[in-house]
Amino acid sequence: MLMLPRLSAAASGLWVVIYWGTVIVKAVRLSRKIGKDPNVLPREKTGRTLRVIWTPAIIAWCILPWVSAMRGFAPMWYLRALWPITTATQWLGAAAALVGLSALILTFICWRQMGRSWRIGIDPGEKTELVILGAYRIVRHPIYALSIILMICTVVTVPTILMLIVATLHITLITLEALREEQYLRNIHGAPYAEYCLRTGRFIPRIARTPLRDLA
Repeated sequence: MLMLPRLSAAASGLWVVIYWGTVIVKAVRLSRKIGKDPNVLPREKTGRTLRVIWTPAIIAWCILPWVSAMRGFAPMWYLRALWPITTATQWLGAAAALVGLSALILTFICWRQMGRSWRIGIDPGEKTELVILGAYRIVRHPIYALSIILMICTVVTVPTILMLIVATLHITLITLEALREEQYLRNIHGAPYAEYCLRTGRFIPRIARTPLRDLA
């Protein structure tokens, strides 16, 4: 009964596990290349405080789709669907699972474009190369934008109040982290980064953009 929603939830759960599993693998591999961890534990107090809130949300994001896949939607508050499960919403969930897969694939491309500059936290004393090519010509934070899309797709496939709470927390924190990173990059790279910000959107491309010159 209602197998399509369960399959969609399982697919979303798989994409999320692959996403965060890859983050762990990348962090280990990059730490060997650069001689230190890529700020898994941020070097500044605010970042470490945010990790305390963010880590449980990420763990919940990895677990909740599998709970829905195994148990389906039920009267319990944490399994109760936010909207009626109809044929239309079932296919909407399936479509969201496919969009989530696309977001995952595009994230792998963005990770590759970041190269050795990829970090998952801020070190105020570190200066990495300013990456403005590929997807970074379109938006300043393509990885974060794709993470938001993947989270929204998870909510569509797992439309429960608990998943919505996790999504709200994650999107709020990722927006705050993007703002903090921009301030850090302005301090490190100065005018070139400020000019880059004027020509690119944070998560959504600007409608009218002046062609970027080499800011490296």
